[in-house]
Amino acid sequence: MSNPTYSLKYPRKRLARFLIRLVGRIIMPIFFKLEISGLADFPRRGPLLVVGNHTAAMEAVMLNLYAPRPIEMLSAADTPAERITEVIADLYGVIPLHRGSYDRAAMRAALDVLKQEGFIGLFPEGGIWQEGKKKALPGIAWLSVQSAAPVLPIGFNDTSGAMNAAFNFKRPKLTMHVGQVISPADIPPGKSRKDYLQEYADQVMEAVHQLVPQEEYTTEPEIVNERFELEITLWDQDQKQLPIPDEYRIQEALPLAKFLHRPAILKIFRVNLEMPVEPLESLAQKPAVHELRTACRAVLDYLADENPYLLTYRFGVQEGLAMQTGIQELSRLLDYCQENGYRIHIQPTRLYYSLKEEREVQHTEQGSFQSWM
Repeated sequence: MSNPTYSLKYPRKRLARFLIRLVGRIIMPIFFKLEISGLADFPRRGPLLVVGNHTAAMEAVMLNLYAPRPIEMLSAADTPAERITEVIADLYGVIPLHRGSYDRAAMRAALDVLKQEGFIGLFPEGGIWQEGKKKALPGIAWLSVQSAAPVLPIGFNDTSGAMNAAFNFKRPKLTMHVGQVISPADIPPGKSRKDYLQEYADQVMEAVHQLVPQEEYTTEPEIVNERFELEITLWDQDQKQLPIPDEYRIQEALPLAKFLHRPAILKIFRVNLEMPVEPLESLAQKPAVHELRTACRAVLDYLADENPYLLTYRFGVQEGLAMQTGIQELSRLLDYCQENGYRIHIQPTRLYYSLKEEREVQHTEQGSFQSWM
């Protein structure tokens, strides 16, 4: 019988991974206070899907250093990564995943690894564009159904800023709690496939969340009733305040305000894509109309020509498209201001109820992205 042909051979990069894991396990206790539990429950053989919560970079580092066998990570490739991430990914090896669309190459590679009794690692929340718990994406359930692979949940504390703290010799705490294996997904007869996959993904992430004490999960207070407002003011050259003509009023004002209050999303455009979007991040400084126009046009051109899924993947199709429409409407309003020599001030407001503080909170300042490191 001929040997099967796989799109990705497992294991691979044996020497590089051995050295990375060896050096990493020596260095980690020097720079971090480590608390790792449940490694005895980590299966020694696959196929296995290893999943965890995701707040920054160190979850992937810990997972790959301390798993008993090398893990093939599904790693986001729909936007360029920071340089240090690209270097590490090239050395260790990852499966690039273009999020937002069905990436056949990535899914085939993952399934081929599982067929070879390998370990696949992924974060079902899909990214770190907002703080706190995020809805699980159903890809984990799809992979489990297709491969009959069980799932191992792992819970990490909030690791945002941990690497930077380590560089400053503060020895931040990192925790990694390994849970119990969850049986493979298996769609019951008569059950909606879509509903079951989402339910299974939610079950997996709930098991992950149960492994992390709430005080360790995130620095963001638990919030409810999050909502947004948007106020836009125009002035002419004589400092007279002007009404916005009906044809230039922004209909998708609330999704636009939410977009402007998501610094992790704006950071993607500024840092990863190197686009001139700083004016959209600092609206309190009342940037000039031409600067705002340039920023909006850069975002819209990218969404139209290169990555139409960037917003819809992260916020859902309806809300993501509404955000894009809001940016288009703002761009039209800015064109109008430019043509007439008007000035503009854009004030997005974020409101929510903080369960931790037991009070209503209002943010007019947009905030800044907390380092993924």
